[in-house]
Amino acid sequence: MIIRKIKREDLDNAAKVMVEAMNGNLEGAKIIFNLFLELGECLLAEEEGEIIATACYISYKILSWIGNVAVKPRYQRKGYGKRLMSELLKLINTKVIRLDSTTEGYRLYRGLGFIEEYKTILYELRDLKGGNNVKITDKLKDWMMNLDKKAFGDDRGKLLGRINGLILYTQGGYGILSRNILGPLIAEDDFIAESIIRKAVELGARRIITIEDKTEFIEDLGGRRLYTCTRMRLGESINEDRSLIYGIYRYAFG
Repeated sequence: MIIRKIKREDLDNAAKVMVEAMNGNLEGAKIIFNLFLELGECLLAEEEGEIIATACYISYKILSWIGNVAVKPRYQRKGYGKRLMSELLKLINTKVIRLDSTTEGYRLYRGLGFIEEYKTILYELRDLKGGNNVKITDKLKDWMMNLDKKAFGDDRGKLLGRINGLILYTQGGYGILSRNILGPLIAEDDFIAESIIRKAVELGARRIITIEDKTEFIEDLGGRRLYTCTRMRLGESINEDRSLIYGIYRYAFG
């Protein structure tokens, strides 16, 4: 097995690994890989010229986030994922590393020293109207960045500034609607979050990934649970404010 950095010309085949391993969307996978290649680094594993596994990370100021970890089904449970992850971890210099693990990947990450923090859940949103007080802009404002930093526990401005989507906001909260997914959604209380969710659904949002603290809130709005991951950490704890987190951006980035 050869492990090397992913190049631009590898992007299509790397994205196909994600689709095959996760039953994902090819165009969506390409967008996520593009962000990783612009803002972080990705590794791949090859067998006889075939890309069989991928893993990426992005470093913020305090922590790094790992995503797009995938192994083609016929190569799973043969040690490829562990070897690739071990090489990826050698590239990361931050004291804290986090990720959202699938059920299938949980054992791998535990074996590498990651500990469980809490669950993150993908919901389907539907049949909501309202949010008349919510405004739309195409540029993040300073107060949004400051609120996001308080919630996330780090400055991820370089990522947020690259998201192509509608920015919905009202006093005390903001969300980004991109490719029918609302996230991140950061708000000071349920009323603010609900207003932004209702406006987002009116504009085409169909999904949101929330944290376990907010499941009752999302389900009271008619959210239907689709998928659950486990947020995990290697290293020191992060001073995040979970009370502000109603939606994460994507599993790949937190």
